[in-house]
Amino acid sequence: MKDSGFKLNKEKVFGTIISFAIILTLGYGIYSVAVNSGRKENQENIVNLNESGQDNVALRTEDVTQEYSDILQAPEKTDGSDDAEAANAGAKAEGLSAAQENITTGKEAQGTDTAEESQESQEAQAAKTSAKANPAAAYSFDESDTLMWPVTGDIVLKYSMDTTIYFKTLGMYKCNPAVSIAAEAGTNVGVAADGVVESVTYSEETGNTVAVAIGDGYVTTYGLIDNVVVKKGDTVVAGQLLGTVSDPTAYYVEEGPNLYFMLTKDGEPVDPAAYFED
Repeated sequence: MKDSGFKLNKEKVFGTIISFAIILTLGYGIYSVAVNSGRKENQENIVNLNESGQDNVALRTEDVTQEYSDILQAPEKTDGSDDAEAANAGAKAEGLSAAQENITTGKEAQGTDTAEESQESQEAQAAKTSAKANPAAAYSFDESDTLMWPVTGDIVLKYSMDTTIYFKTLGMYKCNPAVSIAAEAGTNVGVAADGVVESVTYSEETGNTVAVAIGDGYVTTYGLIDNVVVKKGDTVVAGQLLGTVSDPTAYYVEEGPNLYFMLTKDGEPVDPAAYFED
């Protein structure tokens, strides 16, 4: 009995194990079939986007891009008001741009004009300063110009710096940097060339003496005159009255009344007779 019971229990255990194994096998088989079926369906649903055939139902990226590009580029149908507004906006933009350009150009031109005016102003100021420092700078005289005779008369003592000449009153020979033009006392003395009165002085030899700068380093000097009517700094013109011939000083008694007239260039005497008008 004991052996028979043990044997019966062993058969039940063995049967149970076999039944469990069968159930596991069936379950695994059902699972495998379901998984494979799902994989197959997924593979059928996957589309190769690289294929370009007409049967491919997926949209390619370039097709979508082209479609939206066409939509964006396609003009909208309007009643014309939008076009008019766009044209007006464009015209306003062009007008503003042109106005801005004109303003910029105007500013540049104004800046150029201002710079030129400033330069002219500086040059004018420099000219004024130069004129104050050297009034004769406003005048010009050179070897081709001529001098008016300050009085009418004969030359009684000529210019001579290379050799000596005889001075009758002094009783001696010496060089002469000027000319002495005979004229009656009281004869009007005129300006020989335009210029500026440089000085009005007095000396024992030439009495009242007036020096007039006529430009480019040239200076005319008038001596032995009375009734001087100009002063230092006056501007004078050719033919203008300076004064009258005076009585001679002790240096020119024998020569008689005359006008002492000298011309210098940068302080060096030159022969004034070479410049007198014929």
